[in-house]
Amino acid sequence: MKEKLQALLARLENSRFAPLVQFVKFGLVGVSNTLISYVIEMVCYYGLFRGAGFGGLVGLLGGLGIAATGEQVKVVITTLLAFIVSVTNSFILNNRFVFRAEGKQTPAQIARAYGKTVLCYALTGIVLAPVLRLWMGGLGVPYWAASLLSLVVTIPLNFVMNKFWAFAGRK
Repeated sequence: MKEKLQALLARLENSRFAPLVQFVKFGLVGVSNTLISYVIEMVCYYGLFRGAGFGGLVGLLGGLGIAATGEQVKVVITTLLAFIVSVTNSFILNNRFVFRAEGKQTPAQIARAYGKTVLCYALTGIVLAPVLRLWMGGLGVPYWAASLLSLVVTIPLNFVMNKFWAFAGRK
């Protein structure tokens, strides 16, 4: 059964449906990223950082003129850790499964593609998605719907940026 599925996938990847197959594979990687990010956020927030006040960081930020509570610092650290792990997962899976490189890659090529991947997700996930949610909220769209609608923009945009920039020159 596994061999038949692999043969079918290989035929589809070498047909006129190749771009669609690649987009579906990119979407599957995105689903895994979402799950990984969510699990990490929950483990950090409710487990690792439970009861943490982050007094040292709050004090440091206060010394820099940035007012923050321990709860705010906890959310930012949790979100940052989830982002780093999920983007790293995305890079690994996209590098091997979606945008495979032909031949051996040098460490510099891998590092460059990883940096570009981080920038792609940072642009769409940290900058664009919140802006879209705020803009749609201003139009009276409920937050939950605005979040889903922002995916209609950010997912294809991420695919295009990864395909033609982060992983450019691959089949």
